[in-house]
Amino acid sequence: MSDLVKKLKAPKKSKDKKYLEGRNLGEIFLDLIKILPGMVMETDLKGNIRFISKKGIEMLGYTAEELEEKTIWQLASLPGRPNSKSEVQKFLFKNDSPPQEYNLIKKDRSLLPVECYATAIKNEKSKTIGFQSILLDISSRKEYEEKIKYLSFHDKLTGLYNRAYFEEEIQKMDNIRNLPLSIIIGDVNNLKTINDTFGHQHGDQLLIRIAEVLKSCFRRSDVISRWGGDEFSIILPYTTKEKGIEIINRVKQECQRRSTLTLPLSISFGIATKEIDSENINAIVSEAESRMYRYKIFDRQASDSVLIVSMKKALQQKKYDTEEYRQNYIDCATKFGDTLQLEKTELNKLILLSAICDIGKIAISEEIILKKGWLSGEEWEEIKRHPEIGFRIAKTSPELSNIAEAILYHHEFWDGQGYPQGIRGEDIPLLSRIIHIVDAYQAMTNERPYRKAMDKKEAVEELRRRRGSQFDPHLTQKFIKMITSSEVA
Repeated sequence: MSDLVKKLKAPKKSKDKKYLEGRNLGEIFLDLIKILPGMVMETDLKGNIRFISKKGIEMLGYTAEELEEKTIWQLASLPGRPNSKSEVQKFLFKNDSPPQEYNLIKKDRSLLPVECYATAIKNEKSKTIGFQSILLDISSRKEYEEKIKYLSFHDKLTGLYNRAYFEEEIQKMDNIRNLPLSIIIGDVNNLKTINDTFGHQHGDQLLIRIAEVLKSCFRRSDVISRWGGDEFSIILPYTTKEKGIEIINRVKQECQRRSTLTLPLSISFGIATKEIDSENINAIVSEAESRMYRYKIFDRQASDSVLIVSMKKALQQKKYDTEEYRQNYIDCATKFGDTLQLEKTELNKLILLSAICDIGKIAISEEIILKKGWLSGEEWEEIKRHPEIGFRIAKTSPELSNIAEAILYHHEFWDGQGYPQGIRGEDIPLLSRIIHIVDAYQAMTNERPYRKAMDKKEAVEELRRRRGSQFDPHLTQKFIKMITSSEVA
């Protein structure tokens, strides 16, 4: 054995040895109680509190004198169980496998969750005469557990139940007592467009608003869940299909009522109902989902139109666009299209493009759009985002998808110095080259926050000066001829 091990095993000599030998177990016990993280308590079989540590008195908020008048039956509260004396007695004294968890009632009537480690006190005949226990405050742990439990069954964004809860609950509710049992699946319209236009934070607001509508329209007995990214599911016990459709219509009306120009609320629904016990509940859910997708096809064009109209109005509200300005713009573009003898299909695209080419500016801050004076480099980069935003909006809409590319390239220059991609010449789509000239002319002849309007002659001279650099030279010449020989301005 090494010298180090011998030293460790040998009794240590201490000048305090006499003091240590003179201390009794009671003193040692009381000193240990002071440093324990919880409370120490002793009770007799009648529940009388024979001893409680100072820490325990502080935790419960009583005075020592007040606790002398209390019994453990009056202080203990069993979660999820009757709190009669016999039940508390049975729980505390019969179930002696530590630890046990229950609540103590504090003086202010709030509950203190504790974890109890108890052991019996026996007399010389080994008969149990009471219990001694250490009780630890587990409030923080319980709060954390509740939070984890909540998050495991709730959607963090909307506060609704999540799919895991839906799938668990649908199995519980799948019984004859809840028939007819209706399932509704809903899918939010235009979420991708909103995300692409304004950003995901705006899309999150759309989902939150939809969730608020659902909570306001369905009953407390209904289980509303966020089923996926833009999908919601609702379980409606003892609800006929007809009643479910009635609620769906109420939701749609409420969506219309709460819609704003930049946040139009729209959701497509499918419903299926289990009416007899032998029907498979999973098949009912699938049927509701299939119907939702079918209805979404019918709803899409209408919801897209509503979204585009809302965005156009919102752009006008930013004072960037007015109805009069846009109508003059459309008239000018139409006249130029006729001058170029565009085919009917292309002319219709040009007219639509003239109405919607700047839709991407809906996502640009009003402070930048209406700023007086020159833009900073950072602000100019923000402005240059609008063709790409407009492109993404158009690509998600069947109504606009055929002019998406024209929107994307309508600020490209003939010499390749434009944006967003810097393409040049005839690589720029024809409609983009046409609308770029119309757009520039309309901008020059109308007042802007950063400058006064030019007269027609000045604007024509500016077009002529930039012909072959910014603008298609051939198209610019035709436009100037049209402008100087007509009253369109």
